[in-house]
Amino acid sequence: MSRRPKQTACFACVEAKRGCNKALPSCSRCLDKEIVCIYASLQQRRQRSPPAGPELNSGDGCVSPVQNRVPLIPASTTGPALTSSSSSSSAVADPGAAAQPAPFTRDLGWFLSPSAWSIAYHYQPPPSLPSTRVFTNFIRGVQAWLVRFLRESHNPFIHRHLYSETDMPRCMQDAYSAIAIAQTVTTENEHMVDPISSSHVSNLLACQLAEDPFSLPLLSTKEHLARTQALLIHLLLALFSTSISRRANAESFIETLQRWTGQLWESAALDAATSPLWPTTCLRSGNNSVGADDLVSDLYQAFVLSESVRRTWLLCNIVIGVYHSLKGTWSTCGGDIYITTSAELWNAPSSARWEAIARHTDPLFVQSLRGQSLLARGVRASQVDEFARHLFTVMWGLEKVENWVAQTGLREPRPGG
Repeated sequence: MSRRPKQTACFACVEAKRGCNKALPSCSRCLDKEIVCIYASLQQRRQRSPPAGPELNSGDGCVSPVQNRVPLIPASTTGPALTSSSSSSSAVADPGAAAQPAPFTRDLGWFLSPSAWSIAYHYQPPPSLPSTRVFTNFIRGVQAWLVRFLRESHNPFIHRHLYSETDMPRCMQDAYSAIAIAQTVTTENEHMVDPISSSHVSNLLACQLAEDPFSLPLLSTKEHLARTQALLIHLLLALFSTSISRRANAESFIETLQRWTGQLWESAALDAATSPLWPTTCLRSGNNSVGADDLVSDLYQAFVLSESVRRTWLLCNIVIGVYHSLKGTWSTCGGDIYITTSAELWNAPSSARWEAIARHTDPLFVQSLRGQSLLARGVRASQVDEFARHLFTVMWGLEKVENWVAQTGLREPRPGG
């Protein structure tokens, strides 16, 4: 029998190696940083029987009806999966294959391979539906990310270099304002916040051209991303608010968010299939030829955009799925995609630092529903980005992620590991 952890501090403080005052339900440090505060629930573990099924079952991701249980991730409007048209050998594994991806050393274009943009349908239902506690923890964590965007101009799904103070789209400016307003809501001013919230969404929709549901609007991928992220933010603020009228109004826009999410993915996949950056010989060989720096900068910007697209696509689907599941309504799994889970790559402060990391480390580019392959490979929680770790709390359950952090999160990643 494995030894039970004796950790009493919250996981965030343990991972950061900071003091924890162990307050409930959230310690002071987590409250100050607007992050999810999770403790090792030792008493609950003693009372709870072991989970059914193997520990590393790669299928327990989104939830599907099993004995009248509600599936987690709703279907989104997505186009057909693209097949690889590149003559070069791709480092990305086939989306339907269970084997781990090939090494990515010195290959900076792993995320542009057309096969990396296919949507896989290898979902298998978990033995049980996640608890309400898992769902509410997930939503609170995502809402804390919105506050982080307000304070720091970036968060785990909006990259620090995606927008700037000079090129932030108007729709994202309005979403930013909506987050700020949401921080001031009280029972006394709620009647004023509701119409303001509705007007933000109405303005966003009014700015879009009349769409044919079966066609792709003439927008750039970044424009698709901005409007999808903006609508997602508005719905995150409204769908889980205490206002009945705001929730009801937001429900009417779920279908629009699903459609925009699908169109966003189609646009990004089309860009990847026609990208002149894939492949680039000088980047693969590491030669410092003329223009190499510009190519690295272009690839870095492509990474920032494509990874933001991937995270937004997943978040839109899962947030809507969680909302439906909490209401007890029907949803179906919309497929699985690759994401880069390496914390170092997402957090790289510049293209030069990103290149240095990408040339010598595994980007941990995995399909989200097969994220437990990271555990099988011995990847530590500290190596994995916060976005993926929080996503896994819904897919695996809180305790499994907590155990992973407690057992591996205290050690720093090895250089180049």
